[in-house]
Amino acid sequence: MQERSSIVVEEYLQVIYSLISENQIVKSIHLANRLKTSPSTVHATLSRLQRDKLIIVGKKKEITLTKKGVKVAEDLTRRHRLVETFLCDKLGISWHEVHKHAHILEHGLTDLVEEKLAEFMDFPKSCPHGTPLPGEKDTLPKDLITLDKVPIGKEVKIIIIYESLEESVDLMKFFQDKGIKPGKKHSILEKTDVTKTMLLQSESSAATISYEIASQIGVSVI
Repeated sequence: MQERSSIVVEEYLQVIYSLISENQIVKSIHLANRLKTSPSTVHATLSRLQRDKLIIVGKKKEITLTKKGVKVAEDLTRRHRLVETFLCDKLGISWHEVHKHAHILEHGLTDLVEEKLAEFMDFPKSCPHGTPLPGEKDTLPKDLITLDKVPIGKEVKIIIIYESLEESVDLMKFFQDKGIKPGKKHSILEKTDVTKTMLLQSESSAATISYEIASQIGVSVI
């Protein structure tokens, strides 16, 4: 069996993969912010990833994955989302907490355990937050847009919470309490450009969120 990459390497590649999947340009500052580490540490790790031919750093310092890097990132991302689904659907761990637990467990899964876990759960297409497992992008609707782009008066169905938001347990708990979860419907009651916030209304509650947060929630307009 091929030796797995180190945990640090896997984490960096996973974050790069996640940001690229969200159509973001990736630079070292984004990694420092997301991983909560110093720019010097990021620089040293990126040099290692370049040496191992896992990433390419462009002329404008933008970071992309090589074919080898994509493979490592997709393997880890698949394990992460499988574990999230297992913890949520089978063990009953709260939706807003599974990300942090999966982040710890994902690195210990062997290929065999991953295969059996997927089989046990009947090969899920996405994680509890709506993010497709690698290779399952077709599960997202063609009309997917981010919530911040929806005009006042429209009703939407939540499809996906982007992974960058999952890092905050408090925010995910707020989403859970307000029903801002995949499959739930909300109407856009107000948008205030001065404060850059929008007011959502569901059957059971109302919630005000910022445009920045809304830009990381994928929806379909009903």
